[in-house]
Amino acid sequence: MEHLSNALRALFAEQDGDNVLYKAGLLKKNNKYTSDECINLDTELKESHVMSLLKKTNVYNTLDQQAIVGQVITSQWMKPNCDCKELKFFGDSIYNVLLHFGCKTLFLKDNEPTCHYSRLLRWHLMTSLLGEDLFTTSYVAAYDINNGLQRKYFDWSAFIDHNNKELNAVLSRPIADLHMHLKGSSYNFDLSWLSVVNNIDRMRKKFDDVYQKRKIDEWDPEFYYKMYRASVIRLYLASRTGLISKEVTCSQLMSLLNPLSMKEMETLKGELEKNDYELPTFRSIIKAIKIGNNDDSNISPYQNVDYIKIAHYTKETINSILAPERELMYRVFCLIMTECEDYQTISTLFYAYLSYKSTFRQSIVQLNSAVGFHNFSEYEDLKDSFIEDSYKKYLYQAAIEPFLRNGQERYLETRIVPADTSEKISQKIKEIYDCIQEREMKTQFNIIFHFIKKRDEREEKRYRHFLIREEIRKQAFAIYNFRNDERNWGENPLAGCVVGIDAANSEIYCRPEVFAPAFRFLRNHKIVNGFEQRPNDLNITFHVGEDFFDVADGLRAVEEAMIFLNLRNGDRLGHCLALGTDVRKYYEMRYHTICSTKQVLLDNMAWLHHKCKKIVGYTPLCYYLESTFHDLFLEIFGDEKYKDGKFNYDRVFDAEDNLKAMNNIQDYYLSWLLRGNSPTFASDESTVPTSDIEKEWLNVSVNHHLGAELARNNNNALEIHEQYHSDRVVNKGSDAKTFTIREEYRDDFYSLIETIQEHLLCKIEKKRISIECNPSSNYKIGEMMRYDGHPITKFFNRGLSTPYPSHDIAVSINTDDQGVFSTSLEREYSLIALAMERYQPEGYKNSPRQIIEWLDKIREMSVEQQFSNIKNKM
Repeated sequence: MEHLSNALRALFAEQDGDNVLYKAGLLKKNNKYTSDECINLDTELKESHVMSLLKKTNVYNTLDQQAIVGQVITSQWMKPNCDCKELKFFGDSIYNVLLHFGCKTLFLKDNEPTCHYSRLLRWHLMTSLLGEDLFTTSYVAAYDINNGLQRKYFDWSAFIDHNNKELNAVLSRPIADLHMHLKGSSYNFDLSWLSVVNNIDRMRKKFDDVYQKRKIDEWDPEFYYKMYRASVIRLYLASRTGLISKEVTCSQLMSLLNPLSMKEMETLKGELEKNDYELPTFRSIIKAIKIGNNDDSNISPYQNVDYIKIAHYTKETINSILAPERELMYRVFCLIMTECEDYQTISTLFYAYLSYKSTFRQSIVQLNSAVGFHNFSEYEDLKDSFIEDSYKKYLYQAAIEPFLRNGQERYLETRIVPADTSEKISQKIKEIYDCIQEREMKTQFNIIFHFIKKRDEREEKRYRHFLIREEIRKQAFAIYNFRNDERNWGENPLAGCVVGIDAANSEIYCRPEVFAPAFRFLRNHKIVNGFEQRPNDLNITFHVGEDFFDVADGLRAVEEAMIFLNLRNGDRLGHCLALGTDVRKYYEMRYHTICSTKQVLLDNMAWLHHKCKKIVGYTPLCYYLESTFHDLFLEIFGDEKYKDGKFNYDRVFDAEDNLKAMNNIQDYYLSWLLRGNSPTFASDESTVPTSDIEKEWLNVSVNHHLGAELARNNNNALEIHEQYHSDRVVNKGSDAKTFTIREEYRDDFYSLIETIQEHLLCKIEKKRISIECNPSSNYKIGEMMRYDGHPITKFFNRGLSTPYPSHDIAVSINTDDQGVFSTSLEREYSLIALAMERYQPEGYKNSPRQIIEWLDKIREMSVEQQFSNIKNKM
C-alpha cells in the first residue's frame, strides 16, 4: 500500500486549489496562471500533471519509478475497483483513489466506519496527513449509494475504532491519560477550519498577523485569499446539497470567486444603484442563513459553530460539532457518484475545496518530516490562532469529554499554564469545569500546572534566565495564594482540582535548574486555612530528555531534574527519550560530531568525566574528557588568556590569577551541583523576609542534596558558580561549536553513555519514579523511525522477550497533544501493539497475547500513577 499512500499524498496534499480552479476556467487568469488549457484535474488528470505532483512528495529515487506509479494512478486507481462489490465507485476520478484505500482499511461495524486492525498503522499515518473524514465520508457514501441507503448520523468518534477484540477489551477497563496538554488536545484543526469557513470575511487581520510572524518561513502571502475561496465554495456546495435553506446560484458563486476590481466597481456603481441591486457578499449570505436557522425551534446546542444545521443526536455529545462538515462531504460525494446534472462542476469545485482544506491543515498541523521541538513549536503556536473566541469554549469540552465518555472508570490529568494571580487561576479553572456538561465527569479529571520553558533573554548584569525566573516566581506565588484561599474550598473546592506541577516546551535552552526553587517551594507548601478539607500536597512531573543537543546532554538533563527538583517515590518524568536512544546509531548518523553551545559541551565533559570515574573507573577516556574540558574551560572562563585560538600561557599560569585554581574538573562538577540553588543563594542568607510567603521562598533557595551541600563548602566551586552567571561567561558559553569525537576514543565514549543510560534507568526504578510515554508525539518530535522503536520497551519489559536489560519501571502511555498528533489514548495503545506484533527483533519473538498482557500491565500502572486528590470537586 506504500505506492497507493504516496498517490493519495500527491493528489490530495500536494495539489493547489487555485490550480484546480484556474485549469477548469473557474478563476480569472493572472500572471501565475496564463495557460488557455481547460481541464478538470479531478477527472481528466494527465500523466504530466500526476508526475509533477508525485515529484513534490520526494519519495521516489528515480523518474522511472515515479512514472510507473503515475501510470498506475491514471490507469488503475482512478478507475473503479471491480473486486470491491460493497461500494459504488465513481466514473474515472481521483475520488476512486480514496475508495481503493478505503476498501483495504475500512468496514462498517454497527453502521459506523471502523478500521481493520491489521491496517491501523497505515491508516493512522495516512489520516494524520489528510484527516479521517476524507476517507470515512467517501466510504460511507459509496456504501450507502450501493445499498440504497441515506445516512442521517455523522457523530462518530473523531478517531475511529478498530476490530481487535482482545485489545478493545483491555481498553474498556479502568485507564488513565496522565500526560495531556489541554489546548493541544482538542479538535484543533476541525474547530480552526469551522471558524475560518464561517467567519473568513472577519479574519483578514488574523491571517495578516500570522503572515507577519511567518513570512520568513515562506508563508504564502495569498493564503487568506485561498481560504476565502474555500469558504465561498463550501457555501455553494452547502446550498447545492440542500444543507442550507438559502440558495446560492452559480452566478453568485462566480461573482464571489472573482470579485470585481475597484475600477470595475466604480463602473457598475451607477447601474447597481439605478436598479436598487446589491452585489451578494459572503457575510450577507451567511446572515440570511443564520436568520433561517434561528427560526427553527429544533436546534442543536452546538449550532452556533456552523451555518450548516446540526441535527439533534440521541447523545448530543461534543462530536456533534464534527457532523456538519462530514454531512457536507458525504452529500457531495453522493451527488458526484450518482452523476447529477452538474456533477462535473461540483466534482471540480469539491476537489479545489479539499485541496484548500489540505493546505490549511498542513499550515497549522505538524505534518512535515523534520524532527525536534523547534519544528514542533512552529506549528504548536498556531493550534488556536485561527479559532474565533466564540468557538474556544468548545476547545476544553472536546479535549476532555470524548475520552471520559468512551468507557467506565476513566481518569485524565490535563495541563494548563498557571496565571500570575490567584484570582485569574480560580477564574480559569472554573471556566474549564463549567464547560463540562455532566457532573460526574467533573470528578474524573484533574489539572496540572505546567510552567513554560523559554530561552534566556539576557538582562545586563543579571544572572541566567532572570526574566523567566521572575515570571516563574510570580506564578508560584499565585499558586501558593490560590491554594491557601479559603474561597477555593468549602462548597467550591477549586484548589482540589489541581494535583501537580510540571514544566514543558523546548528544553534545550532552559534546563531544570531554572525551575528548581519554584518546584521545591510548591512541594513544601503548607496549607494554613482552617478547613478540615484541604488540598493534598502537589505532586511533581517534569518534561525532560525529549529534545537535546546530543544523548549525553539529554541524560544530564534527566539527572538534573532528579537532583535539583528532589524527585522521589510517586513523582513522574515526561518523555525521557534520551534514556532509550540507540547511542551508537545516534552519533553515527551525525558522523560522530556534536553540534551544541560551548557551555553545554563543557558541562557534558565534566559530567561525563565524573560518571566515568564513578561507574567505569579511571580509564584513558577520562584523560580525553579532562583535556577537552580544560580547552573549553579556558575558552569560556578565560579573558585575554585565550584569544584568536591561542593561549597566553603567561597569563593562564600567573600565580596571582585564580583561573588556574578554578580550572579543576572536580571543582567544576561540584559547581554544577550548585545550579539547583537559587542563583543568589549566597546573598539570600542575609535577606530578611517581609512576609510568610517570602520566608517560604527563601527557605528553598538552597538545594539540600548531599552533593550540593558539599559543594557549598568548596570555595572554587562557589567562585565557578558565580562566574557561571556572569555576562561574560554566558556570552562566551552561548557560542556554537562542533566537536568531533576522536576515533580512538569513540567506542569507550559510546560505551560510557550506554552505561550511564542503564545506571539512570536503575536509579529511576529504585526511586520508584514513573515515566510518561507519548508514542505519537515522540514519533513526530523525536527520532523514532517506527512505533516499535519507542524506548518504552527498554523502560518496562517484564513479560516480554527483548534484547534489552530487564527493567520494571512504572510507565504510562499517553496522548500529549492529541489534537495536534491526530490521536486518542486508544489509538496510542493500539499503534504500539500492532507495531510490536509486526516488527520483532530476530530471536526475540512475542505473541499477540504477550503484547496485550504487557499493555494491560501498563494500563494498570497508569491508574496507579495518577496524582490523586479529593473526589468531591465542584
